[in-house]
Amino acid sequence: MEIGLAVGGAFLSSALNVLFDRLAPHGDLLKMFQKNKHDARLLKKLKTTLFGVRTVLSDAENKQASNRDVSRWLNELRDAVDGAENLMEEVNYEALRLKVEGRLRNLAETSNQQVSDLKLSLEDTIKEKLEDTIETLEDLQKQIGHLGLKEHFASTKRESRTPSTSVVEPDVFGRQNEIERLIDRLTSEASEKNLTVVPIVGIGGVGKTTLAKAAYNDEKVIDHFDLKGWFCVSEAYDALRIAKGLLQEIGSFDSNVDDNLNQLQVKLKEKLNGKRFLIVLDDVWNDNYREWDDLRNLFVQGATGSKIIVTTRKVNVAQMMGSGAINVGILSSEASWALFKQHSLENRDPPKEHPELEEVGKQIADKCKGLPLALKAIAGTLCCKSEVDEWKDILRSEIWEQTLNDVLPALILSYNDLPAHLKQCFAYCAIYPKDYQFCKEQVIFLWIANGLVQQLHSGNQYFKELRSRSLFERVPDSSERYGGKFLMHDLVNDLAQNASSKLCVRLEECQGSHMLEQSRHLSYSMGEVGDFKKLNRLSKSEQLRTLLPIQKQSLLHPRLSKWVLYNILPRLTSLRALSLSGYGFVELPNDMFIRLKLLRVLDLSSTQIKKLPDSTCALYNLDTLLLSYCRYLEELPLQMEKLIKLRHLDISNTTFLLKWPLHLSKLKSLQVLVGAEFLLGGCCGWRMEDLGELHNLYGSLSILELQNVVDKREALKAKMREKEHVEKLSLKWIEQGSIADNSQTERDILDELRPHTKIKEVEISGYRGTQFPNWLADHSFLKLEKLSLSNCEDCFSLPALGQLPSLKFLSISEMHLITELTEDFYGSPSSEKPFNSLEKLKFAKMPEWKQWDVLGNGEFPALRNLFIYDCPKLVGKFPENLCSLTNLLISRCPELNLETPIQLSSLKCFQVDGSPKAGVVFDEAEQFTLQFEGMKQIERLYISD
Repeated sequence: MEIGLAVGGAFLSSALNVLFDRLAPHGDLLKMFQKNKHDARLLKKLKTTLFGVRTVLSDAENKQASNRDVSRWLNELRDAVDGAENLMEEVNYEALRLKVEGRLRNLAETSNQQVSDLKLSLEDTIKEKLEDTIETLEDLQKQIGHLGLKEHFASTKRESRTPSTSVVEPDVFGRQNEIERLIDRLTSEASEKNLTVVPIVGIGGVGKTTLAKAAYNDEKVIDHFDLKGWFCVSEAYDALRIAKGLLQEIGSFDSNVDDNLNQLQVKLKEKLNGKRFLIVLDDVWNDNYREWDDLRNLFVQGATGSKIIVTTRKVNVAQMMGSGAINVGILSSEASWALFKQHSLENRDPPKEHPELEEVGKQIADKCKGLPLALKAIAGTLCCKSEVDEWKDILRSEIWEQTLNDVLPALILSYNDLPAHLKQCFAYCAIYPKDYQFCKEQVIFLWIANGLVQQLHSGNQYFKELRSRSLFERVPDSSERYGGKFLMHDLVNDLAQNASSKLCVRLEECQGSHMLEQSRHLSYSMGEVGDFKKLNRLSKSEQLRTLLPIQKQSLLHPRLSKWVLYNILPRLTSLRALSLSGYGFVELPNDMFIRLKLLRVLDLSSTQIKKLPDSTCALYNLDTLLLSYCRYLEELPLQMEKLIKLRHLDISNTTFLLKWPLHLSKLKSLQVLVGAEFLLGGCCGWRMEDLGELHNLYGSLSILELQNVVDKREALKAKMREKEHVEKLSLKWIEQGSIADNSQTERDILDELRPHTKIKEVEISGYRGTQFPNWLADHSFLKLEKLSLSNCEDCFSLPALGQLPSLKFLSISEMHLITELTEDFYGSPSSEKPFNSLEKLKFAKMPEWKQWDVLGNGEFPALRNLFIYDCPKLVGKFPENLCSLTNLLISRCPELNLETPIQLSSLKCFQVDGSPKAGVVFDEAEQFTLQFEGMKQIERLYISD
């Protein structure tokens, strides 16, 4: 029976797989050596020796926790295998270089001179190292018998399971009394204190945060407070980070003062002053009373009834911060079984009774000792197992009686049940600090860079599997843009650290040089002063494969020391993944990447870089290049086509003036292009057929200068309906001085640019037709949430948009010929109310708009924000029953009046300026009283001429 964690070996397996792939019988490398028998024998000897140690790898992994000699042997084997992999990758790089330079088109038909050139290079730089590595591996192979390691051929079959996207918990089991008690404490009017602190205390994994979330999101609590904010404090107490985080939560963060603690605290006090607020400080460890008293002083000027919830594992923290702590104990046996059953049995297909599994499951649930985290983790492991014996193996495991660095036995069992490919992916996530919110997309890119995953699709599947086992949890309300953000519970993070066997570390936690030298994957917290002192320690870390800066607090363009850029980073020759995301540098050393031959993922997103160094084009192994939000980037290198392995390029949210070479289409390996902008026509412009040839477009796509498209046949060549991965489409014609020869031709062109029906956002600007094509109002666009129509000066009518089922945001501006919004705007009558999902509506710069026809059929039931700017002739009626409207802004609409009473029961903010007739309702006392009494939620009222 396996005891403890099988640590580190998962990374070894992936390195061996890369080597065997490189040394395949018909691979390029062996062909390069086919005329040199000595070198060919050397490579075959390497392969044979690697096979010899691979057969006992599984047994060694199982024994290392209890046998120090086996653990030492595995560490030495890992170093040797890493060295061999780096050598083979260098040889492979040379092959790629020759191919790129056009001197090695087909290795089997290469001239002797070309092979000789490469062989001479190997003789001088690699051969001696290779012989030393093979000698080391042979020595390790000889020790196998002495260590008692047995051959064990692990199954290479990977589990075939299609997990649900996530186990959603509609109920919180066994905590109803605690939830009700907490809600009562939060909403009670009995206390006249300005501030009350409510501590929640309990052991790790017991559900303190779950309890706080249940109350925080309760409707009664939401309605009771003016402001709410949630911040995870964690072990490293940082007053600056807390102040920034809370200001961001309540929507008042100002980047101009982001490094000034005093200004931040003053701003936070001002924002909370006189407001009844609820603040959650989650996972507090700091028991320094002076620091707590300084923090508490920021909150004392709130209105009566303000509350702070504090969750903590430490009783002394709870006693210091407040009184009447809510103690969260373990779940009852009944609640434990209910939670366990929901995660392990209730999502099966087809649903049926499982009496035998239930009998065993109840005994397993009891062993989890009432801890929700443990119950969910082990249930996630069993949710795909249908055989009673598989459940009994978990029940009888000796691990229930073991301890390993305070890691819960249930979590160890959950980890050990993972197939090898998931073990290595999970262990890699030890690179993230506790309570850090990571993006799914970034994790998958890092897995790919380090050979743990081969394809983006596989990475997505692995991530889903780990999430289904409750090892990753979704951060509520995180953006869907990149798949959302995720967290690991502190105890799950501890598990990952143990599983990574110090291979994945955080720089701040490295004790001494030995730990740093042993690591392969490293993260560090970004600072404000260049990070020289931190990163100078890496000068001898040539074995490092991942370098990842972590921005735990909001910094405005933090600097990176030039010494680091010129002298430290270029030495990290084993790097597979390098992120410099978020730094404020404008340029990089031109030869920075010359020695980083093995780099596969380069993340320069959100930097101020203007031009990529020429040496970028020498990164022949590069798989992923991330340049999103590089708003100062002016151009891409002319020799980008040299990146023959590049599969993923993200240039979203870069500058409008970005020049990118036409021969980018020659990147034959490119599978995903995110954020592309195509400038049509001119000597350097793209053609529609160029766009049609690109089938790998993802995310946002912009097509500019559409006035250069002659007719619908040319537009058809773009093959827009085939680009199923584009989520946001922007279509733009030149804004000034462009007059269409034929309005029908313009409509036909836009008709052929119809996107696929899964599109989420559409922006049309400068369109020169008089009418829009019908597809804009087609209710088959089930996912279309955002639509913007601007500067379409020749259009005299709007599409029938009211029946778009998912439309949440609609902006209409600079439509100079629109005089009336007729009933056609709402679409044909149906069972759904017009604009059923619309939350935000904006009209701006409509100089001829006079009339807004109102149906009175309950249109706009979900509208929360209505903005009307610069509509000087608008006089007509207003929709009357806007029961969900919270923000109404009317600016520079001098003829618009609101004399007819309108229902604004949810309105919180009403602003009128330059629109005297819109504010007339408040000029007469009787009308003012009538209207104002209906605005029971009003917080801000601003009227100005």
